[in-house]
Amino acid sequence: MDSSEQKIADSLARHAVDAPSDHALLSTVHARLRRRRTGRVAGAAVLAAAVIATAFTANHTLRTEPEVAQTKPGWRWESYKTVQVQVPESWDRYIAGPAPCGTWEGPTIGRWYDWQPRDQYTCEQAVYPLKDRQPYVWFDDAQAPGIKQYDGGWSEETRLVGGTKISVLAPDETLRRQIIDTARPITNVDAYGCTPENPRPATAVLNEEADGAEICEYFQGKLIAGSHLPPRIAAQLAKAMAIDRTARFPAPAAGCENDDPRTYVVQFHAGTKTWTMRLDHNRCILLHPASLDVLRTGPHRAYDPSQLHDPPGKITPPVR
Repeated sequence: MDSSEQKIADSLARHAVDAPSDHALLSTVHARLRRRRTGRVAGAAVLAAAVIATAFTANHTLRTEPEVAQTKPGWRWESYKTVQVQVPESWDRYIAGPAPCGTWEGPTIGRWYDWQPRDQYTCEQAVYPLKDRQPYVWFDDAQAPGIKQYDGGWSEETRLVGGTKISVLAPDETLRRQIIDTARPITNVDAYGCTPENPRPATAVLNEEADGAEICEYFQGKLIAGSHLPPRIAAQLAKAMAIDRTARFPAPAAGCENDDPRTYVVQFHAGTKTWTMRLDHNRCILLHPASLDVLRTGPHRAYDPSQLHDPPGKITPPVR
């Protein structure tokens, strides 16, 4: 960590609000977020297959009230690795890869995933021309901490929060600060009850209709994103995962390397009860589980611009 990053990290440590506590098992979040989330979801390559990991050991568990930070009206939380931040609800475009690729269609939440080689760039611009520019929040991109000024009054600020970089590009300083000042480290669980590492095991399956759910997605044991599902979609997912739990999946294809090991942990709730189900993704198993399409929505179905370039060429990242 260079001196500028250390100063920012130290400052954040002094002023950051405490992250949610250990008994933050989602009920307050459920109440705040139990409304239908709509919006266009960008396309992405369909995952080849998955296997269901089950460990049904627990009985009914009581939901407790989590101590989550206050969410602004009309905003929601986005999380990645060790940081979470609030964004306007209307921001419904998700990008996988480097900033600012693919942001011309609307305000964007971007994540530079660990499975994407950082020397295989598909975006050569540090910022789009003013006519094509859109605001964004970007996790773990290449730029160094600090504030950059662009034409038209636009600016971009990058902070190191909880050891993860987060960048905000906005047309004015007010919006930029409104967003980035909500960023806080995830020391225990995020606003959706997701741990930064080591996804929770499955618990007992309850024969109840789900009235909501939270999804925690992981890559190699590290948090990618958390999200909320409204009652109808949560009930659909609960039924699909119950079907997949009893399905027989074939052995992985010979010679196939599972280079995208992802885990989805879903915390369902119905009334005062909760239960957890888990799906471990393995693209080498050529069978599509019923629950995967339901799981992959919003932040769990990000558009990857690098898929337009096969294979992506090695491009020197722009100075940011």
